[in-house]
Amino acid sequence: MKKSDYKKIPFRNKFSLIERVLIIILSIIALVCAGLCVFQIRRINQLEATAPRKISRPASAEKKTVLEEQVLDGTVLGETKDAGWEYVDETLFLGDSNTVRFMQYYNEKEGRTYTTVNNTIAVIGMGAQAISTLPCMRFSIGTLTMVDSAVLLQPRRIVLTFGTNNLDGFTSDASFFIDDYERQIMILQEAWPYADLIIQSIFPIAKFNEYPNLKVSQIRLFNAAIMQMCDRNGWKYLNTFDALYDTSTGYAREGMMDTDGLHLSEQGAEEVFRYIRTHAYIAEDRRPQPLEEIPYVIGPLTELYETNPLNNEPFVPQETEENTEEVTLPEETLPETPEEPLPETPEEPVYEEPAVEEPPTGEGGE
Repeated sequence: MKKSDYKKIPFRNKFSLIERVLIIILSIIALVCAGLCVFQIRRINQLEATAPRKISRPASAEKKTVLEEQVLDGTVLGETKDAGWEYVDETLFLGDSNTVRFMQYYNEKEGRTYTTVNNTIAVIGMGAQAISTLPCMRFSIGTLTMVDSAVLLQPRRIVLTFGTNNLDGFTSDASFFIDDYERQIMILQEAWPYADLIIQSIFPIAKFNEYPNLKVSQIRLFNAAIMQMCDRNGWKYLNTFDALYDTSTGYAREGMMDTDGLHLSEQGAEEVFRYIRTHAYIAEDRRPQPLEEIPYVIGPLTELYETNPLNNEPFVPQETEENTEEVTLPEETLPETPEEPLPETPEEPVYEEPAVEEPPTGEGGE
């Protein structure tokens, strides 16, 4: 049979019934697969077009960030040379109980506490929402909020460390926390616009801790939200989370946290300040010169809350030098009481006997 004659044979006569059914089924399957491929390609293109662009930096194989978000260049503070204690001393630290420990731990090698009452305002149990509303810093002129205190102290830069007391261990939405935190930082920035603002990450917790509701996964979620907040406002993000985190366990490194698993140990505080000094942000000093005279600083009221927001249990008062030592103001700050002059006592009149005139005597007297 010639090839031309074969083409003239009807389709139903070329194949059996079974063969024709199989051909039709395979054709339908091929069309469905082609349609699915086209749909998937269009969907991927749409997702790429609508997804926000993220700026990433190369990460070494030895050290990869534990944050799930990509690192934002210019926002996350990178490694620098050691800025020294001068960098720390001209920085104001605002925060909660971990920041309280900055001025309590004494570093024997350095011969000093990490911060002092002159550059630390911190309250145990405080959340980010109270930055502008809670009077907690004592001066010779009165007790002021963190915002008002910053205006008096006139710092070159401010490091804020909040968020631990805003954790609940359940929510997967950090927007409520970030809304409060961002609003409070903006109030601080408006009151003292000359300081460089650095927002520190929430520290990780130890594997064994006294707060079973807290989870590292939520801390990482909140830290990612803090980093994004910094990026959109031009603030700097200090990622001390990575300095304390152990990728092999998923918790804080051994020895970094105290026995409760939540607060920094002395070793942890040393590691945090090593990181702070080697991830420094030194910009032009924008403060008006000369600086105003600062009232005498007494220090922060660290124990204002009675209930721990993380477990709703009463706080146990801490016996520290800060809350047991009697504060005495220097003499020059004590108000001077003017001395009132004593009332004048009238002098008593001195009695003098009247003089007696003797009668004149003449030569021709009787």
